[in-house]
Amino acid sequence: FTGLSIANPAVPEAQKALWSDLVQGKPELEESLSTNARQMKADMYLKTFRDATDYDHPCRVPGSEYLQCVQSGFKDASGTRQAKCAGLFGTFDACRKTVLQQQAQALETSIVKQDIADRRAKALFERRSILLATQAKGQ
Repeated sequence: FTGLSIANPAVPEAQKALWSDLVQGKPELEESLSTNARQMKADMYLKTFRDATDYDHPCRVPGSEYLQCVQSGFKDASGTRQAKCAGLFGTFDACRKTVLQQQAQALETSIVKQDIADRRAKALFERRSILLATQAKGQ
């Protein structure tokens, strides 16, 4: 889920904010929201997260546990909810950071491999051009 971009202009701003919280922020329920709105927001966080992660995604379990904690504590005060869910968020956040780091390393590796392949292709093309030019001079 961390590889998707929130730069799509067709995505509603509310969805972008939820996604940003899930990927890089902290999914939280603001005290200024009504009880019903906090419950709806917690449900939206959980649904968005579950829809975006496969069952074998390494962060699915810790993310679901944290979001279920937030969801079950939607009636609690923010401080109480944060204290109750802090350990679960730490595990989820560490998992997200690990996945982002793995993605960055995989991207770097892919770029290096592509650069090597591009240089080889260029060298082969240049050798072919030289051979064709030499062959044309010889005829």
